[in-house]
Amino acid sequence: MTASSLGVARLVDVGTGAAPTLAAVPSPDRHVRDERTLINRAEVCRTFGVSESAAERWWRARERNGHPPVAHQEGRRMWWDEEAMRGFVTSHDSEPDEVTVGGRVLLGRAALARRLEVREQTLTDLYHRRAENGHPEAVHRQGRRLYWDPAAVDAWDGERQRAQRATLTAVDRSGDPDELVDMSEAARVLGYRGPQTISAYRSRNGAYFPAPDDPAGLRWRRSALWSFADRRSRPGRAGHDRTTARKRPGPTR
Repeated sequence: MTASSLGVARLVDVGTGAAPTLAAVPSPDRHVRDERTLINRAEVCRTFGVSESAAERWWRARERNGHPPVAHQEGRRMWWDEEAMRGFVTSHDSEPDEVTVGGRVLLGRAALARRLEVREQTLTDLYHRRAENGHPEAVHRQGRRLYWDPAAVDAWDGERQRAQRATLTAVDRSGDPDELVDMSEAARVLGYRGPQTISAYRSRNGAYFPAPDDPAGLRWRRSALWSFADRRSRPGRAGHDRTTARKRPGPTR
């Protein structure tokens, strides 16, 4: 069975200085490869609120304005790295992250990402799937930038986090809090299938899982594991406490 019949993305190098292509793959507006999100022009316009004419104008002037290069190409269709495009659009965008409209302080996506301690791309993806996850609609547009009511987003994110925490594993809180336990016992305490789960967390995102209290013996205090369990939400949050109240933005000056 070939990659073509499976619809699997296959990278083709078309030579130095030329953009590699996506072979034998459909042409979605948003494509993930090697943990990078690639977007075509239509998706650039939707994601960043850019008009098609502006996107085309930027691309034509790429030799002067620093427009990111094409990451993948299929025929005449082109995809760009979303994070690279985000930086480019931000540098060419004069709209502020925070505005006051009708006495309400509204936040742009970058400000919301900082507030919720998530990547901006994560919020972008959640907003695209808002019909499924209930992400609040934007309440204001200024130029190309969308703005949201932070109170509405806080309420939505709080419900989303509670739902995620409800799916987390049960924790064994018995035993001496100061006892040092190895990785196998730590996994059992946290309800994981085995120590490989902890190893995966440590290798993929070292800041998420707590450092061992006994580095030489790779052992943790039970109390440290319990504290981690209390503040976890999901891998990638770096174990941030999601229960503390967020600071409300004040009026702009």
